[in-house]
Amino acid sequence: MGMLLLVLVLNLVISFFNARNVGKIWAESRAIGGWVRILAWAGAIQSAVGFTYVYAVIVAFIAGSAGYLPPAMINVLLNLMYVMLVVPMLGSAIIITIQSWISAARERSLMNLGVAGWNTFATAYNAYNAVTSFGPALESVQEGLGGLFGGDSDSDDNAARVILLAAIVLLAGVLTTSVIIRRYEATLPVSEEVRNATRDLEYR
Repeated sequence: MGMLLLVLVLNLVISFFNARNVGKIWAESRAIGGWVRILAWAGAIQSAVGFTYVYAVIVAFIAGSAGYLPPAMINVLLNLMYVMLVVPMLGSAIIITIQSWISAARERSLMNLGVAGWNTFATAYNAYNAVTSFGPALESVQEGLGGLFGGDSDSDDNAARVILLAAIVLLAGVLTTSVIIRRYEATLPVSEEVRNATRDLEYR
């Protein structure tokens, strides 16, 4: 339990800094466009995914403890969130990893090389996990939500509750990121680092 709390807190901190850093260049990236804008969106997606993951775990715990969902449907909820988040998570991570390669090639400092190496490892590890985990997670979701139109009122209710909670959690993650970005938007003037897309948008 202690390790889970540590992971959740760490995810919250990383997601906050991702959103804050994106917010600082959000207005500039919109004006500059191109690769910088793509990086800004990738950072925003990473932040939203991080917040959503934390909220999903918290909501699943509360729903299970309160008896709102049976244990089997808690697993379905978490698998549904994984299925919804894994593609944008990997896509944005690949973009950020490519940027870290560019930064390392431009300036071969120990920090840039270390960031590029870590991002490469983390992205490859997450991709491997996605390959091995996506199928079983999707199967669990299909089985769990298959009763939505099966005529069993209890199954229908549980499936509907899972979908409702998933939608609420996803919306909460996106809104949290949006609020932080707007809070820090335009607080950083345009710089050469931003124009050249060499400013890191994510802390890992």
